[in-house]
Amino acid sequence: MPTVTMTIEEYEALMTLVRSERESEGASLADRKMMNNQDKPKRRKRSKYNRELSKQLKMLKKKHPRTKITALMKRAHRATKKALK
Repeated sequence: MPTVTMTIEEYEALMTLVRSERESEGASLADRKMMNNQDKPKRRKRSKYNRELSKQLKMLKKKHPRTKITALMKRAHRATKKALK
């Protein structure tokens, strides 16, 4: 491969030309869209039970802030089953 030497000004001019061509083609916009789609996987819908359980758990935590989470989860599970009947 041949060696090419150029001045800093020539290199900067070449790089601005390359950037402007990419932007005019819309490549940078397409790249951004592709990156955004890959970053965020689609989230699953929360079930009715899960939503009710979180409500019950929040209420119990407010009433009993010092109780262990395992005991609160048992109570929240029972309350959720009753609420969904």
